[in-house]
Order: sequence, then C-alpha cells, then structure tokens
Amino acid sequence: MLSEMLETNVVRWTSKITGNARRGLIDQALACFLQMRHAGVEPNAITYSVTISVCAQSARSSLATSLHCLILKKGFSNQLFVSSGLISMYSKHDCIKEARFMFDGMPERDDAAWNSMIAGYSQRGLNEEACGLFCSMINTRENWKLLVKDFTLATVLKACGGLGCSRIGKCVHGYAVKIGFDSDLFVSASTIHMYCKCGILDLARRVFDQIENKDIVAWNTMITGYAQNCCEEEAIELFYQMELEGFKPNDTTFCCVLNASTSMSDSAVGRCFHAKVLKLGCSMDVFVATALVDMYSKFYDIEDVERAFGEMSKRNLVSFNALITGYSLRGKYEQALRVYSQLQSEGMEPDSFTFVGLFSAFSVYGTVVEGAQVHVHAIEFGLDSDISVGNSIVNLYSKCGLSDSAFVAFESINGPNSVCWAGIISGFAQNGEGEKALLQFCEMHKLFDKTDEFSSSSVIKAVSSWVVVEQGRHLHAHVMKSGLDCTIYVGSALIDMYSKCGMVEDAWKVFSVMPEKNTVSWNSMITGYAQNGFCKEALLLFQEMTSSGILPTAVTFVGILFACSHAGLVEEGRNFYNLMVNYYGIPASMEHCTCIVDLLGRAGYLEEAEAFLLNSSFSKEPGIWGSLLSACGIHKNSDVGSRAAQHCLFLDPHGSSSYTNLSNMYASKELWSEASRIRALMKEMGVEKEPGCSWIETLKLGVQ
Repeated sequence: MLSEMLETNVVRWTSKITGNARRGLIDQALACFLQMRHAGVEPNAITYSVTISVCAQSARSSLATSLHCLILKKGFSNQLFVSSGLISMYSKHDCIKEARFMFDGMPERDDAAWNSMIAGYSQRGLNEEACGLFCSMINTRENWKLLVKDFTLATVLKACGGLGCSRIGKCVHGYAVKIGFDSDLFVSASTIHMYCKCGILDLARRVFDQIENKDIVAWNTMITGYAQNCCEEEAIELFYQMELEGFKPNDTTFCCVLNASTSMSDSAVGRCFHAKVLKLGCSMDVFVATALVDMYSKFYDIEDVERAFGEMSKRNLVSFNALITGYSLRGKYEQALRVYSQLQSEGMEPDSFTFVGLFSAFSVYGTVVEGAQVHVHAIEFGLDSDISVGNSIVNLYSKCGLSDSAFVAFESINGPNSVCWAGIISGFAQNGEGEKALLQFCEMHKLFDKTDEFSSSSVIKAVSSWVVVEQGRHLHAHVMKSGLDCTIYVGSALIDMYSKCGMVEDAWKVFSVMPEKNTVSWNSMITGYAQNGFCKEALLLFQEMTSSGILPTAVTFVGILFACSHAGLVEEGRNFYNLMVNYYGIPASMEHCTCIVDLLGRAGYLEEAEAFLLNSSFSKEPGIWGSLLSACGIHKNSDVGSRAAQHCLFLDPHGSSSYTNLSNMYASKELWSEASRIRALMKEMGVEKEPGCSWIETLKLGVQ
C-alpha cells in the first residue's frame, strides 16, 4: 500500500510538471519539481525526463548542470531516454561539447540520442559536424533505417545546404528515396531548400514538381530558392502559378516576392503585390510591412516608403533600418538621422545595419560633421570595430578627403578582412595619396596570400596618378602572379596606367588578352588612345565596341570627342555629339561641351563655338569660356574673344588667365591701348598672374 501511494504521488507531481510545461509555464514547472523534492517525493526516470525537457526551454543554463548532477547522484544517467534528453538539453543551451561528451559516453544509443546530437550541431551552425555524425550513423549501425526519421533527414539536408555541399546532399536525398521518405512533405521541402542553397535549381524544381500534394511550405521554399538565386522572374511566375492552383499566399510568400520584385525595371510588379497584401490582410505583419518599405526604397519612391512605414501598426529594428536605408539611397541624411533618433526614443538599440545605413547617407553628400557625430555613437555602442560599420566609416572619411581619419577608423576595425584593406587602399588612391596606398597594399600582402581584384585595381590607379612606370610594372607582375591581370577591373586599371604613362602598346596588349571586357575596359582603351594622339585607333575601337553589342556611356563619348578635337575632325565630332544626344539619349555633360567648344575653337569655327556654348546648359562655366578665349587668341579673333572675355571676367573676376589671354590677344593684333587697359584692370582688381613651375619627383617604393 505504501509503495502504491508513493508511486501515485510521483505520477501526480510528474503530471503537474507536464501540465505547466505544456501551457508554457516553464518557471512554474521547475518550481513544481523543487516542491516535489521538498515534499520528500523521489522523482523517477520519467519525472527526470520531463524536467530535462522543461529545463531545455529555460534560459537559465546553470539549472541544466544542477539537474545533471542530481541525475548522476540518483543513478538515472544510464537510462537511455534520460541520457538522450540531457544531450538535447545541453545542445539547446549551446553547451555542444557537454552534449557530445554525454553522447560519446552512452554505451547504447537510440534514435533520440543520434537525432538530438545531429540537431544540436545543425542548430549551432556546425554543419560539417552534423553531416559527419549522420554519415557515422549510416556507416556504423546496421539498423540505421530504424534510427532515421523525417526530421533527421530534414536536419542533415539543412546542414548540407549550409555547407553548399551538393555531393553529400545528393547522398542524403538518395537515402530518403531508399527508405521511402521522398514523398514526405517535410523532407521534400528540405530537399528543395538544400538544392537551392547549392544553386542546383533544376534538381530543386524536379523535386518540387514530383510532390503530389504540395503545401504552402513547399511553394514558399521553391519561390524563395528562385529569388535567392537571382531568378526573380521565375519566382514571380511561380507565385502566380500557386494562386492559379488555389493556394493562398501567406506572410512568408509575400516577403519573398516583394524582395524579388525589386529586380524589375520599375515598381509596378511590387505595387501589384502590395495590393494583394492589402486585400488578404497581411499588411499588419511586421515582416511584410518591412518588405514593402524595402521594396519602395529600392525604387527611390520615398513617399511610398514613408507611407508604408507610417501604416505599420508594429515596428521592429529591422523596420527602422529599412527606412534609414531608403533615405540613405537618396542621400537624405537629415531624415535618416530623425529616424535614428526615433528608434532610440522607442527604446531600441541600433545595430550594425543601422550605422551602415546612416554612414551611407552621409557619404552621398560628404556630410562629415554629422558623420563624425554618429561615429561617436558607434564607438559608444561598441560597433565601430564591426567590419561592415568600420568599412562604411572609412568610405565616408575617404570621400570627404579625410584620409587620416579614415585610417584611424580602419585601425579600429576588429580583424579587418580583405574588403577592409581594399577600402583603405582605395581611399588613399581617391585622395591622391598613392604612396600611402602602395604602403598599405604591401602591408595587406603580408597578411593575405592572395590580394583581391578591388584592392589590386585601386593601388594600380594610385600608381597611375604618379605616372611612375617602374612601380606600375612591379604591380603588373604581382597581379599576373596572382592571376588577376585578366580580370575586368584590374585589366582596366592596367590599361589606364599604361595609357597615362604614354605606353599605349602595353595598354593594348593588356586589353587584347582580356577574356572578358565591360564598358569600363573599352572606355579605358578608347580614352588611352585619344589622350596619346592615336585618334584614328580610338574611333576604330569605338566602332568595334558598338559592333560587339556594348552600349557606349558618357565616358566613352568624352574620349571620342577628345580624339576628334585633337585630330581636327570637326564633322566627325559634330556627328558623334548628335549620335550621343539623339540616338543613345545621353545628356551632354560639361566635359562633352568643353570638348565641342575645343573642337570648334581649334578649327577656327569660333562663332559656332560661341553659339553652341550660349545654347548649352553650361553657359555659366568660366572654364569653357576660357577655352574659347584661348582659341580666339590663337586665331586672333578679337570680336568673339572680347565677348568670351566678358563672360570670363563676369563669372570669375579673379581668374588671372582670362586677363592674360585677353591682353595677349590684343597685343597680337597691335591693339596696345586695349592691352594696357586690360593690364591696368587686372592690377586694379588685385589679380596677380600665377608663376609657372615644374618638377621631377622620383619615388623609391617596391612591392615584393
């Protein structure tokens, strides 16, 4: 009778613990276990198993160790299901070493032990260990088919996807087919996910098409797979197919297709999805609403971004970050700062994405004062050492010409990777500090076996600004050794470097061996030819470029018009200008107008050059009028020259070159009184002629 009463008490206490756990009352369940012991009722193996599962859901990891000690003391650790529960508990508390110690110490292991250990590895991102343990189970246990469950296969398939290892993934898929789990929806969705992560979309689609009774999870997995592999059109097409087959999209579906719609040419597709979101009542979901903010941000629809954000009933940090990113894409740093203040006032703490968005906004207009203030905030939150945040700070200071501040920010980054090094090298190069760029490149080379394409192209551009051939050749040899000489950006940088050094044949050799060329490559070679007087070659290369299907850009036409100007090809220059504006729809920039004025001025078409400039959008640019004035001096045309000089003196009254050119022009026509008047005016305005100078500088820096 006494034993029956004690057993009844154990069952009652265990039931009470279980009931609280099922209702999510974790603390109450643990309190029941303690009360049970204080009441003098000894728990049995089932009680311990239930309590272990409760403890696994608790945030207090110290309880896990205490419970394990008690189980050892009471002699229940040899119970198979108790040991399996301990493995799961330790795994969930991120004590993966303790979990493996328990696993290795088990004389016998059931399916729960194997699956708990595999799941523990996978949940902690230890995908290689998860796959390895699964392979051990298959190879060492004759009854492995009994041990493998649907969630075992799903877990291992997820691990294979995380590794991007299709070889093991295909084997696991084969095991699933062999033991009859290929028709299981859970396993099928995991298989699709694995193949998508490995980039094998045809196999993923084959598995998807073979599912007889698809559920929303399968549809979402396949749609997401397409979107993540840059197959946005296929993702959107599958969405509509899903609707045709009678499936109702959920929040996950909309998040995916809204993201996919950002690759479209405009926001029309995204707006259609927005309408569907409103119709189905999914706009209240914080993740869908955030996806809408992000989608409109990518299309620069700031009003819709603000409207979508304002309609959100609930916001999280991701929502605020999406809005900050939207503002940063348009350079609206003041609005981005207001959102930053708002998220803090609502009790949220900024993360790395917040600061990256803010610094990106500051970089657009070079607002260094506000950027420096937010930099202090990043330091206070301990995020200035984050790689992505540090890179954005370096980029901001570099764009503002503060190379020293950029370098201080770079040194604050914790374990800078190759991207960080490339950023600081590029920053020095952008600010004309080629020596520092080369020094940092050498330091980077000491830390990394191979330098990347971006850092290599940046340091080559830095060296090209010195016009130092020897250093350029050293770098060329270095990138050849690294196998980067034929990449697009390094190749283009080499072409630019050799062209600036006047070594056009070497530039052409680099260009001709490049296996792949983009617009930058073609532009570099065309500009190189033009700047070195190979005008015919520049025009022929332009024809070859367009024949290859490469669309010319504004930079292309700057090179072409420059070539026409220096070769005296007036009619060709006019035709190319009209081709650019009327056929390719490229608006004329100041560089294009300068080239046309120079072209016409050199050839003596001074009235036409004057009329062109007056009708252009750059009639208030003193530099272009100065170019026309110089041409008038060469051709001794005082009429147009006087008018050009008036524009120059009005727009830039303190520019010495305008006075000098006008005075020289009058002197060349023996109009001495006018020349004296201009000299007197120059003296009256306090304008002094800047003396000319020249220098030769040698640099002794090497790249090992």
